[in-house]
Amino acid sequence: MDIIFDIEVAKNHINNAILLVKNKASEAKVRDSFSQYLPQMFPEAPWWVKYHALGSEEHVKFHKNGKVRSGFVDTLIGATVIEYEKDLTVQTIFEAGYGQVKDYCASLLNKNHNKEIIIGVLSDTVRWHAYRISEVLPLSYIAGATTYGREHVVLEELEQVDLSRNADDALSLYYFLTRYLGREGARPLGAKTLSFDLGFESTFCAQHINAVRDIVTQAFESNKKYSDLIKKLWIDFVSYIGDSEDTKSFDEESYISELYMLTLAKLLCANVLESKALKSDNAEIESILNGSFFKAKGLTNLVEYDYFGWLNDTPYAIHLIPIAKDIQSDLRAYDFKSVPEEDLFGTLMAQLARRSHRILLGQEWTPAWLAQKVVKNVFDKLPENVDPLLVDMCCGSGAMVIEVVKQSKHRLMKLGVSASNGGMIRLSKAITGFDIDPLAVMLAKVSWVLAARDWFGGLDAGEIAIPIYHADSLFAVTPISKINDLKKEEKFHTLSLDNIEINLPAFLITPECRMLFEMIIDRGYEIAMYSADQEKSAITKKITDNMVNKLLNESSSVLSLADITSVKDFSHDLLNALDQLQRDGRNGIWAFVLRNSYRPGLVAGQFNGVVTNPPWLALSKVANNPYKNALRQRAENYGIKPEGSSHLHIEMATVFLLHAIERYLLENAVIGCILPDSVLNAHHHNLFRKGNYLNSHRAVTFDVNELWRIEKGTFKNEAIVLYGKKCKHESREFFDGKIVSPLSSSDLTFHNVQQGNRTAWTDKKVIGKAKFGLYNPASFNQGPDIMPRTLIFHDFTPGTQHTPKWKISPIDRTVSDFRYLVTQAKKHKHFTLNADSVSDTFIYDILLSNHLTPFGISTPAKGLLPILKVDNGTWESVSEIDLSSFSYGTYSAFKKIFKESRTTSAEFFDKLNTNRGKLVSQNIPTHGWLILYGAGGSNVCSTYIKSNAYSQNKLIIDQTLYWSHVQSEEEALYLTGLLNSEAVCLVIKEFQPRGAFGERHIHKLPIGATPPYNPMDIVHIEVVATTKQLMVDWDNFKKSIPDEIMQLLNPNSSSLSIRRRKIREKIKNLPSYPAYEQACRDLYGL
Repeated sequence: MDIIFDIEVAKNHINNAILLVKNKASEAKVRDSFSQYLPQMFPEAPWWVKYHALGSEEHVKFHKNGKVRSGFVDTLIGATVIEYEKDLTVQTIFEAGYGQVKDYCASLLNKNHNKEIIIGVLSDTVRWHAYRISEVLPLSYIAGATTYGREHVVLEELEQVDLSRNADDALSLYYFLTRYLGREGARPLGAKTLSFDLGFESTFCAQHINAVRDIVTQAFESNKKYSDLIKKLWIDFVSYIGDSEDTKSFDEESYISELYMLTLAKLLCANVLESKALKSDNAEIESILNGSFFKAKGLTNLVEYDYFGWLNDTPYAIHLIPIAKDIQSDLRAYDFKSVPEEDLFGTLMAQLARRSHRILLGQEWTPAWLAQKVVKNVFDKLPENVDPLLVDMCCGSGAMVIEVVKQSKHRLMKLGVSASNGGMIRLSKAITGFDIDPLAVMLAKVSWVLAARDWFGGLDAGEIAIPIYHADSLFAVTPISKINDLKKEEKFHTLSLDNIEINLPAFLITPECRMLFEMIIDRGYEIAMYSADQEKSAITKKITDNMVNKLLNESSSVLSLADITSVKDFSHDLLNALDQLQRDGRNGIWAFVLRNSYRPGLVAGQFNGVVTNPPWLALSKVANNPYKNALRQRAENYGIKPEGSSHLHIEMATVFLLHAIERYLLENAVIGCILPDSVLNAHHHNLFRKGNYLNSHRAVTFDVNELWRIEKGTFKNEAIVLYGKKCKHESREFFDGKIVSPLSSSDLTFHNVQQGNRTAWTDKKVIGKAKFGLYNPASFNQGPDIMPRTLIFHDFTPGTQHTPKWKISPIDRTVSDFRYLVTQAKKHKHFTLNADSVSDTFIYDILLSNHLTPFGISTPAKGLLPILKVDNGTWESVSEIDLSSFSYGTYSAFKKIFKESRTTSAEFFDKLNTNRGKLVSQNIPTHGWLILYGAGGSNVCSTYIKSNAYSQNKLIIDQTLYWSHVQSEEEALYLTGLLNSEAVCLVIKEFQPRGAFGERHIHKLPIGATPPYNPMDIVHIEVVATTKQLMVDWDNFKKSIPDEIMQLLNPNSSSLSIRRRKIREKIKNLPSYPAYEQACRDLYGL
């Protein structure tokens, strides 16, 4: 008995089950009782015991009575379906249960499960019947059937056990359960099952990750010289292009996690290649870990001596073998005969991202259904007689790679090409992938093997190098050089091999010299390793010159005498460096780095298409280092760096896309790229939509010709697929499009609409006037950045009328009326301030978006700021020495604030003011009217107040609001009415970026759509009149329900969006609302 089994618990179950059936208990009670006993019978909780509970009520589909029906399997464990009934001795119950077993077996056929591994079990927990599918009739057997159903399935009984005959026969139950529920090779292999069983959040990982950590810790301590080298390379490349501000520290936990997942991936790949669960001895495990297992099968680069290579080699591999054997043992549960051709690792990568709290250039994993549709559409746009030669410059764990390989096989087979007549060579060229994450590269290689494995049997082409490379496809940085940009005038790139500098001729990393460069690395490395084994270096200039001469002939390279001299100098320096590093214990990884890092230069202009899901990340999220500067420079060179304040939101996705088109693609190449849907309308993508890249410093030939919306919820943020071609740009008023989901797609048309200098691509009906300019009806300004909230807002208690001083204490975040000011704080959230006798001079009335509701504003919040308004109406900072002349309470409060914020008073002022002067420009007149509207949210919200409603020397309007001053109340009514209307929201909707909860960011969009007030225009006069009447009705209505209104105006009562929505609903029910809204629609031409 290999599995621990508690016989006494099993006997208790049997006796209880017999009693339940005898007493005519319901099916649910019978099933639940067994479910409670099962984990007690098997206390080690093997995977199938866990899944007995998790797989309960699994949703399935099958054919029944002429239609596709849905149902719920009582329990699904791998490829075993279990139907529980309350008493199988009742014939009608038995027959009904047997029919459902057939339904559920058919449902697994509909999921493409191999019929040979499907088992059906029927039980009342006393009597157990096991069935296999002996025959599957064709779908056409039932007229009109599109899926399998019970009529298509012929079952054969394999075994039955009746425990009612001997209640003590617990062993019969054990053998039945382990034989049919816990059988090896029956668990379908998929991303979900793999991540649950062995992923970072699994019990298995928790049991083994500490052992992996111990191996890494021991290796780092025992071989400090080499571990320091690995750390340096990791920091210089992997960490260098992540999001952490601390790019000089090595993330050991991420390294440990990646080693665990790499080990899992290698073992999984070995089982896939053998189409069975391996039972490996130590020698075979070691060969899988170091890669010799795969090289023997012709896969030369599946496992390379990368950042983890030394840990899979002597003397560390022996410590990794026991963990690998445990993983191998757990993998025996899976069915490796029918491996799904899909990305198995995306979910695991997502777990790793959560575990390490990192965003490695904004990795998002593409679901298989979407990858399939994108690749198919790109294939459909290629000429039929042309092989796909695609590139994915950010391939992740291989979703696109798998689909390209799958569909390329199908395309080749239609042409009569198979693995045995040259097909494998053509297949290996179908897609080239790059990724900066070494783990993603390994997983993508395994994904390539998963998709291509059925062609390995016919392989007669010898060795195959999987075309997936660890490199930055932007070619802005490598682990050993900072390239930043490949300018043609650069003659050399300086390589730093652990502080040994070598000049690499730039022409060597071009497509024309690809074969020569690869030969120099491969042959040169072997010569250097031979030399390092000798007592003294055997490398001479004569030997390296002879090597280069030979390789020039073999590669048929034609170079000038000057270039040949440069190659010989480089080769001599490289081989001497490798010899020296090997002797000093600092070698191993260099061949991997050189072969991979420069691949982007070797394949420039080689591809007829791109399929990719590039990083979705604003440049502001990337760590401050030269890589960030290189990305910013690329955006400028392509002419898509956003204008104004939007420059902070440079989006990496479009930079990657344009670089791929410019650098990697042939003329007339096809493009399919997944992008955030902010590309459709966000201001920071405006220059991209306008096609500024066409005539930029580095002009890109690119024509966008199709857009897809992706079903909401597919990614954390909404997304689109953009298609195009590397050809002359065509001006379009609309694009063909679709909305796509896993099971369907429907046609859309995207319109190219314009508002002044702003553009948007929208699939909504174009509304409003056909052409309207970018208006400026009033001088609206955004308020200063009143941040950080926790340093400015506190609980203020006033002194007496004769003592204008304040007592300051922390805001109670549970009961205070001011808790809304600090509950969402992200910075300095634990800061508190206690001070007495603080001067009133520095206490200000601050209006925030939280105070604003349609046609209304709440009381401003009190805030403490080291600023003063001077006689000319502008604001100034107050120096520390001037602050010290005030009361001790005042000065000590500011000292504590400056210490917490790590700023001086002047620096604090500069942050409030920003480089756009948002504070110093806030000079509000004492006459006229002040209009306010919110900068964010889905719907515009506005109100107006008298300019002298608050002291001009004390009022500050925050950045979450826009404000403007007008002379007449009629103009204030006009603008406020329009800015609260549904009409203006409809007009600007297609120009608003969308988040997970709908449209967001308003800023100056409504102003650009609104014409200036004209007191002689009858339409404008009607807006003023209807708005005025609506506000009168609203004021009267508020008086009728004062308590409810007070709640809606209270920022603590609910979220701002909910409060505004409820107020709008009440306003819409007022009798004057229809006329008001119609007047606004008339003005906007709706």
